[in-house]
Amino acid sequence: MADMIGGFYPKQRHENAPTWVIGKASINIAQFRDWMGAYIKQNPNEEWLNMELLVAKSGKGYAKVDDWKPEQKNTPPQPVSEDIPF
Repeated sequence: MADMIGGFYPKQRHENAPTWVIGKASINIAQFRDWMGAYIKQNPNEEWLNMELLVAKSGKGYAKVDDWKPEQKNTPPQPVSEDIPF
């Protein structure tokens, strides 16, 4: 599956928008439903969908799956000190 999110179209903040407005987005429900169904089949245990909102060279906005995950570290737990002052 391509990492572009189908049916989700972000738009940049309008220059006259208030400062609390980040931007806008449109969702084509049929396209997004199809894309999301395929995503869920390929990622059945995911609870979140993180995305990056980007701008193409053409100036159009698009969304892409952000699949970064923190590195799993297998470090043993640190021993608890018995010198607790309380």
